[in-house]
Amino acid sequence: MDHYLMVRTNSKKNALELERLYREITTLKLKRIDSSMSNSTIKKSITDLKERKLDGIICVDMLGEGFDFPNLKIAAIHAPHKSLANTLQFIGRFARTNAKNIGVAKFIAMNDSELIIENQALYTSDSVWQDMIIDMSEGKIKEEESIKEYIGEYQNYNDKKTVGLNGLSLHGIRLNCHAKIYKVVGFNKTAEFPEACKIEYGPYLNEKDNTVIAIGKNTMSPKWFIGDNVKDVENLLYLIHFQKETNLLFIYSQVKSEIVYEGIVNSFCTFYEKIPKHEMNRVLGNLRDFEIFNSGMQNRYNDSGESYRISAGIDVSQSIDPSSGKLYSAGHVFCKAITEESAITIGYSSGSKMWSSAYASLRDYIKWCDYNGLKISNNKLVVKTNTNYDYLPIPSRLHTYASNIFMTDFSWKTYSNPPAVFLAGNNEIQGTLLDLSLKIKALKKDKIHLLVSLRDADEEVICDVNAKYTSNGNKILVSEGHKQIPITEYLDNNPLVFRTTDDIMIQGIEVSEGDPNAIAFSKENIVPIDWVEEYSTDIRVEVNDPRYHPHEKSIQTTLGEILDSNSAYKYIIYDHSRGEIADYITVYENKTSYDITFFHVKKMSATNYNSDVNDIYEVAGQAVKSIIWLKTKAILLRKIEDRRKSNHCIFLRGDYEQFKKELRSIEKQITGKIVIVQPSISKETYMPDKIQEVLAASRYYISNSGKVKSLQVWGSK
Repeated sequence: MDHYLMVRTNSKKNALELERLYREITTLKLKRIDSSMSNSTIKKSITDLKERKLDGIICVDMLGEGFDFPNLKIAAIHAPHKSLANTLQFIGRFARTNAKNIGVAKFIAMNDSELIIENQALYTSDSVWQDMIIDMSEGKIKEEESIKEYIGEYQNYNDKKTVGLNGLSLHGIRLNCHAKIYKVVGFNKTAEFPEACKIEYGPYLNEKDNTVIAIGKNTMSPKWFIGDNVKDVENLLYLIHFQKETNLLFIYSQVKSEIVYEGIVNSFCTFYEKIPKHEMNRVLGNLRDFEIFNSGMQNRYNDSGESYRISAGIDVSQSIDPSSGKLYSAGHVFCKAITEESAITIGYSSGSKMWSSAYASLRDYIKWCDYNGLKISNNKLVVKTNTNYDYLPIPSRLHTYASNIFMTDFSWKTYSNPPAVFLAGNNEIQGTLLDLSLKIKALKKDKIHLLVSLRDADEEVICDVNAKYTSNGNKILVSEGHKQIPITEYLDNNPLVFRTTDDIMIQGIEVSEGDPNAIAFSKENIVPIDWVEEYSTDIRVEVNDPRYHPHEKSIQTTLGEILDSNSAYKYIIYDHSRGEIADYITVYENKTSYDITFFHVKKMSATNYNSDVNDIYEVAGQAVKSIIWLKTKAILLRKIEDRRKSNHCIFLRGDYEQFKKELRSIEKQITGKIVIVQPSISKETYMPDKIQEVLAASRYYISNSGKVKSLQVWGSK
């Protein structure tokens, strides 16, 4: 028989390896061809094959329609086609009999167990191809009929909203598997989409499975153009699915903005709440053989330094160890795993979102939502990946705010990419979000009242237990692309972090518990200073202002004298105002490093020493948050440079240009120390537990931050 060989694989790298193996182990004359070669090279190889100069070819997904060489009758399959249609076409080419002196085609497959086509082991040695191909083909036909029947169940329930898009059919929609999920009450399946969605096609409703689908049209100026004369037009798909048995609402939106998601859920439901992470984690239930490609870990202590660690790779769980569980809690995760039937990918995040790398028809997308919705709602489901990812604790749902919250700060996302901020009615950039000061004004079980300040503007913002931020002022605006949005809208997407004195971190609707037994405070950390007798200081005056305190000597003035009297400091920097790094910064140079100390000053408001925890809250929060500026030399220098542009960070000792030059040297690193200067704290006076808790928690968080290892308190005798 005049038969020739085709060796098929799926990558150029594999083709090179196969070419080497066939050359070394066999006497066959084979030529490798792939799409990276020139047309003349490929044509020459095919000509040599037809002229019998070669015994066969090694190809990578090539030789499609238009290639005719019926003597190709032996196929060595080292990697299968992914779809049945391509497989049948491949088989058909080898099965043709339109030439003389040829016989039955032969197929040789390697690694039987791995050559899977549409979940069928078509190439196994005991496969009956005729029966399997017929069954698979019939299954495909039934599948198509089922999908058509499902699409036919969608009916337009609002003709006024339908303009129509030429050539669009619901049958042609394929969705990337991604959903935002809410627990809802009062689902109204015939409600209208919010105006922001700009619906032009639909809405269409499937009554049987409570699914609504519509398409909006968005026009906006491209990012590279300033003005309104040039517009990009984009058709945006929206899908809403209500799983009645679980009361879960799944939203698919191409615009992944919190305001869009909440606009939709507000329109279709009377009440909603996000899904906490410990429930979202259940999407990993009933799976095995996990390979974790991407995971996040929330640092419970260092939200201003390395607050969120992201790992990506083949199996990143190997980088997690038991000690990780003491410092971090689980963030997002994306992985590959095995169900009872097949391999899947699945991921979830703290934003009540789940996703997969798969694409699906409308019907199969709804099945995907329902399958995972049942798992999310199953409180008996125990999740175990049997990887090191299990070392990370999963945060629980926030129900009430603890009474011992002592500080708040921005999220790791804000520190990674702080947006510009504006004041209402003023288009001039006022700085970045990190220039704002945050202060807890009132603390209740169901909400926290915050005072957010930017320059001379104050805005009261309220955060409830569902992590929803509200304000009556809308004085402070945040940049988002071409728009300016209220700060409350930004915080809905990037919720603040709250910390308690017993090692609990709250972010959004999630509560991460730590180790309260590890927190302790010793009065030995207090440095006693005789502010009144030795320095004639008015400890109720924080900073000298001739308008209000023309004769009194402030704490800041005295602190400046104390620091100036220490000749060991190479640099002394003064930086007092909103958005400050610290009131004073000192730099001491030793043989191996620059020791940098931040001094945070607050006046005494209480009647007696150690009598009012409010004297501690604000300065303790500032101390913990300031560690971000000691993360690296580059961050510190950039912050000082930004502050100097607004006439802050005044060098009382040393030269700024020399300071920059020295810190940019690679020879020495920086180490940090934080000092709280509060004369209200007395070393010799009885200290209530509440004050000790705040100081102990501050010291604990700072000591776990990585770069900064020390917190001191400069108080009174």
